[in-house]
Amino acid sequence: MIVVDYDGTLAEENHPVKREVAQSVMTLKQKHGFKLILATARPLSDIERFVEASLFDGLILELGSVLFFPPSDLILFRPRWWSTFIEEVSRVVPRVNLGEVLYYFDQDNISLAQHVLLNKQSEYSVEMKKVGSRTHVFAPRGLDKGVGVSRLLQVTGWDAKNMVAIGDSASDIPMFRIARFKVAVANADQKLKEMADYVTNRPYGEGVVEGLQKILGEPK
Repeated sequence: MIVVDYDGTLAEENHPVKREVAQSVMTLKQKHGFKLILATARPLSDIERFVEASLFDGLILELGSVLFFPPSDLILFRPRWWSTFIEEVSRVVPRVNLGEVLYYFDQDNISLAQHVLLNKQSEYSVEMKKVGSRTHVFAPRGLDKGVGVSRLLQVTGWDAKNMVAIGDSASDIPMFRIARFKVAVANADQKLKEMADYVTNRPYGEGVVEGLQKILGEPK
C-alpha cells in the first residue's frame, strides 16, 4: 500500500497533476498491483478538479475525517455536535471552501476565527489548523493523516505492514511515523527529508514517479 500526499508532492499547490505523471503512476500501478491511497486536507470537490479520483483505490480527505472509495462510496467521521458548531461558526467566519466535515477559511479572517475558537472551546472539542498557504480550517480535535490511515485500515481491513508514505511537509509526519518505508520528494521540508528512507532527485509528481520506481525496482 502506497500513501501519497497531494499539494507539494503529487503536484504543486493548487495545480493539477501533470498528465505524464498520472500516466506513469497508472502504468506502474497496473504492472505491480499495489494499492494507491491519496491523503490530503482537501475536500473531494477540490481533488476532482485536479486529478481523476479513479487513479486511487481510496482517498483520505479532510485530514482523515472523510474517506472516499471511487466511484461513489463516501464515509464521514464527525461528532454529533459538529453541524451545530458549523452553523454557529458560519455566522461569524466566512467560508472559502465547502467540505463534508472541515470548515475552510482564509487567513485574512484568522483573528475572527481565533475569537470564535476562544469562545467555543469550552463547549466543543475543536481546533484550528493551517492546511494551505492561505487556508485554515476548523476541525474536530485530533485529526491528521495518520488518523486517516488508521481509519482507512479499520474500514477496509487492508494490510499495511509494507506501507510506503510519500510526502513533502510537516503535515505528512503522522503518516511517515506509521509507514515502513518513507519517501520525501526533492522539494520537501528538511525535517521530512531527515525522516525519509529515500529522498528523490526530482520534485513534485516527477519525484513521486521516481520514488515508486525506486520502491518497485523499476529502471528510472
